[in-house]
Amino acid sequence: MSDKKAGIGPAELGRRFIWLLFAAIIGYLLVASIFSTCYLGSYSYATASGDMEVNVEHTFYIRDHWAVHIAAFALLSLLLVSVRPDRIRRLWNGRYMGVCICAAVGVLAVAVVLAGQYEPKFDQRHVVEAAARLNQHIYSDFDRGDYLFVFPFQMGTVLYFRLLSLIFGNGNHIAFQLVNCLWIAMTYYLFMKIAGLLWGGEQRRGRLCQIGTACMGILFAPYLLYATFLYGTVVGMAFALLSFYMMLRYEQRPTVCRLLLGGLSMGIATVVKSNYVIFMIAQLVYLLLKCLAGHKEGRKKLLSRLVMAAALLLFFWAGRLGVDACIRSASGQERVEGIPMTAWIAMGLQDGKAAPGWYNGYNNGVYIENDYDYEKTSAAVRTEIMRILAGYPKDFSTSVSFFVKKISSQWNNPTFQSLWVIDGRDGAGGLSWLLHGAGRYLFIFWANLLQTWVLAGTFLYALRRFKKSGMAEILLPVTFVGGFLFHIFWEAEGLYSILYFPLLLPLGVCGLAEWRSCLLGMKTEIASAGWQSAEGGRWKKRLAVGAMAAVIVCALSYTDPFAKLFARNENTGAFDPYTQETVNEHDALPGGN
Repeated sequence: MSDKKAGIGPAELGRRFIWLLFAAIIGYLLVASIFSTCYLGSYSYATASGDMEVNVEHTFYIRDHWAVHIAAFALLSLLLVSVRPDRIRRLWNGRYMGVCICAAVGVLAVAVVLAGQYEPKFDQRHVVEAAARLNQHIYSDFDRGDYLFVFPFQMGTVLYFRLLSLIFGNGNHIAFQLVNCLWIAMTYYLFMKIAGLLWGGEQRRGRLCQIGTACMGILFAPYLLYATFLYGTVVGMAFALLSFYMMLRYEQRPTVCRLLLGGLSMGIATVVKSNYVIFMIAQLVYLLLKCLAGHKEGRKKLLSRLVMAAALLLFFWAGRLGVDACIRSASGQERVEGIPMTAWIAMGLQDGKAAPGWYNGYNNGVYIENDYDYEKTSAAVRTEIMRILAGYPKDFSTSVSFFVKKISSQWNNPTFQSLWVIDGRDGAGGLSWLLHGAGRYLFIFWANLLQTWVLAGTFLYALRRFKKSGMAEILLPVTFVGGFLFHIFWEAEGLYSILYFPLLLPLGVCGLAEWRSCLLGMKTEIASAGWQSAEGGRWKKRLAVGAMAAVIVCALSYTDPFAKLFARNENTGAFDPYTQETVNEHDALPGGN
């Protein structure tokens, strides 16, 4: 029986479903990025008692300048067509060119750290100080109601900083941030290597994707600011990508070293930041699809993939058991439960001061209300979740608006909360120009354009590679889809979306390479046959359809349904005076311009 008569196999069916879902999500985010934008900032408001309060973490939903985005992408397209592949080939053939570019990323991150020298705040401060106390054999953080008693899942991050503290000294936050710079450089190097594995077979496109991905480390400024963020985000990303890379290399040629390093790396990533469990699940989905697709490759290949899946799970559970053992040893208790994880889902379904689904203190409050009793708290949280879900059908429009704002607040914020990460922290203040005045808006303007370019390239990638992509290319999309769907219900923050958006950088670069090929193909056909030829006629029809679609979408963007679907224009009036007040505050500071 032919393959056509046999129909689509389960692996291909799964790949297509994930790919189409990925394309739909990216398409939505792309339209949102062009026509609307979210920013975090301070906002004053009157309470029910008439008092004025200031929310320093307020989300503004404002309209964006679609004409600027379209014009900027047109200029980018012109630049792509002007690039000469022979020059790229000569440049990239340098033996250490990729390493040099990624090292430059690390140097930029070091410059950010040394310019700011910011001390940690909030959870960062808690984990760094808890690590110092553990090194001093002080275990008060496990006392009833204290940090690690309430948030025992942070123990992995605390152990990481405990190790750094043993090396560099307790509370040496500058050294810890400089280590982050190393992880950021390693992250982009691994992105570059993964791009080489995915598209290296297409020699010209492979080189474009590798050099473009490496350069993205320099261009994607928000992630550079995360060098100052003392948490598990940056180190977890580096080890999660190392696991991805080792798994893809293991697929090419299974070795014990790649197997162990792939499993161990993901184990470390999930220990220092529990959100990287989604990356591990994506790996397991990928391996499942590979097993289903390669059923004719023989038992040896099937067994090697099952062994890799087992290694991932083994190191994950070993990490969990190791952390639990450390908690028992430090606390002297058989088990420290902490707040039930379902409390973050309940909080993610509630309104927050910053935006719908953002932190509002519910998880801490419900735990205290139930006298730190895990079972009682779990029951209260389940009741709250059921109450919220029962109300959705009764007010469908409000429910849709809630999730639109929640999604936009974390995925359509081009800075990914990176300015908030450094705002309000004590330090040398060398980055204050980014927080106030013109520097802030130059940074936001660039991040806004870059976000649209990445999403546009990723959407083109999803369209152009749908039929010709190999199964290996599903790894990054399925990870992004998993993170996006998970945070529809979990607590929302830009701090979470920064875990997944960098995965789009190599995909966006590949999509722009595909777009370049398309433009060059059109240029070649028109130059050889002319606009009046059949080929020219086909291109004229395509351009006309594209222009018509763009005009229709731009016209629809001024309608109320569009504004509600993409959280457009709700706070534009409030944001304008806020921006002016921020500039005025900076001008009033000593040395302000």
